[in-house]
Amino acid sequence: MPRRPANVNLTDSRRFIRACKLEGLYFRATLQPGGAVVFESTASTATEPPTEPSPLDQWRSERGPS
Repeated sequence: MPRRPANVNLTDSRRFIRACKLEGLYFRATLQPGGAVVFESTASTATEPPTEPSPLDQWRSERGPS
């Protein structure tokens, strides 16, 4: 049985992320149960990303070097 085509492929996602970085826009990506990816603009108007570590950064620091 063949696989159905992806709703969003990696190339599309990379293009979107690259364009947002060039424009200085912040966004949030959410993976939906059906396999779709929803990109939403965030309200942050800061010119720099937040300085507090994210939960992923905290986990990486607790885990140690890989």
